Amino acid sequence: MKILKKSGVALVLVGAAYMSLAPAAFAQEAFQADLAPLNNSGASGTANLALEGDQLTTDIASQGLAPNLPHAQHIHGLEQAMSECPTLANDQDGDGLVNTTEGAPSYGPILTSLTTEGDTSPESGLAVDRFPVANEDGTLTYDRTFGVPSTVAERLGEFAIVQHGVDLNGNGMYDEEAAGPSDLDPSLPQEATIPANCGTIEPVSG
Repeated sequence: MKILKKSGVALVLVGAAYMSLAPAAFAQEAFQADLAPLNNSGASGTANLALEGDQLTTDIASQGLAPNLPHAQHIHGLEQAMSECPTLANDQDGDGLVNTTEGAPSYGPILTSLTTEGDTSPESGLAVDRFPVANEDGTLTYDRTFGVPSTVAERLGEFAIVQHGVDLNGNGMYDEEAAGPSDLDPSLPQEATIPANCGTIEPVSG
């Protein structure tokens, strides 16, 4: 009887320990990014992120974007440093613009594509048909939950969100008239891929 009682106590203790650890393993973490304009876009916004395990919910509300046009958006990150948002000092070719490649040393490569459906990997970075479209007032809302790799989940608070697409000449379309072809894909206009805004992802306390 004594052995059974001791075993029972041990089982209760193990069970209690497991229950105390379980909620922590799935605790939700909150993050926010304040998106500030780049390339004289006038586009700003706020991204709220909630991470639970490997499930990431991203809620973005932006304004001042090019109306009625799609806007690629990503989580960017550096391998061994914290991401920053670029400034005009990143303009290497002197054209007065910071294209995506010029901004990369500050915010890093694409880690996650914030598409509206389907794949969210870096391979979907230029999937223009699966990114949100700003309405006629230039506002854009985005809300999606999906799984992310552990390399993103574990360092989310060290990365940045960038929204792309600036109608530089204000003609209501992305074309090569103002800035030529994209530095990422020459089949696309620079206007379609140039950064419109950027914000570093910060943990939300409390």
